[in-house]
Amino acid sequence: MILVTGGAGYIGSHTCVELLNAGSAVTVFDNFSNSHPEALARVQRITGKSLRLIRGDIRDRAALVAALRESGATSVIHFAGLKAVGESVEKPLSYYDNNVVGSLRLLEAMGECGVTTLVFSSSATVYGDPQRLPLTEDHPLSATNPYGRTKLMVEEILRDLQRSHHSWRIGILRY
Repeated sequence: MILVTGGAGYIGSHTCVELLNAGSAVTVFDNFSNSHPEALARVQRITGKSLRLIRGDIRDRAALVAALRESGATSVIHFAGLKAVGESVEKPLSYYDNNVVGSLRLLEAMGECGVTTLVFSSSATVYGDPQRLPLTEDHPLSATNPYGRTKLMVEEILRDLQRSHHSWRIGILRY
């Protein structure tokens, strides 16, 4: 069972299609602040398979623990968070709260439930203005806006977590 946070969003819903088509059981945890429940209905129509939905906020640790336990999740794909660069400049505290604090709450809940496999949806904004193209993973990191900095902060948190707890299996996607 895979728990997909932000699974009703654009990338999350497309990921759910692929997971369901591959035979995985999927539970979506979403508060629909950047999405709509209809996206999940479309996922189920496209695949002919059902998924489970749990409405909740990524900053609600108790709701995350309940979702992990109820779903029987063994791994998490984390897409939940605010995502507009321009808005992040206007409302930086909202972005740090949702994206960084929300990710911390998710990691705490996962640790409490013994779920230590995570794929994190980061962003190419962690690179800032490219010094060279194409971008490679070893390109210098230099986020230039609050959105990019939230993604970079979560990446650093994940690296620190994995270094201190080797049982964690973490993948970071940048696009």
